[in-house]
Amino acid sequence: MAELQTAAAAVEADRRILTYIVDLLTATRQHPRITVGASPRAGLDLLAVAKAHALLEGRDYVLPDDVKTHAVSVLAHRLTLTPETWVRDISAAQLVTDILAETAVPGGPSTTSQPESRRQHGALRS
Repeated sequence: MAELQTAAAAVEADRRILTYIVDLLTATRQHPRITVGASPRAGLDLLAVAKAHALLEGRDYVLPDDVKTHAVSVLAHRLTLTPETWVRDISAAQLVTDILAETAVPGGPSTTSQPESRRQHGALRS
């Protein structure tokens, strides 16, 4: 288990991926239906899960899709919704899904965003 954790930690996350995660967290904090948004720790956890997902997919770098795949499960339970949101039966998962749809994905299509350092070395296809 420790070896897998070490391997996942070594997975590269481009600066654009980190910015994307921060943008998602910021959107949860600024959303009018959310009283308390996701914390920096939630962002670190989302990054760790995205890295593990990339590793399981056989990659040593994170794609925006890795972040998007796990954002709802990592972020939704951490949000405190407004009373009106509860009354309207809107879930935190739905709000995170909406935020994902509204937040710009780095590098255009999410399956093509590769770490800048790897592209410079020609290690990845463009």
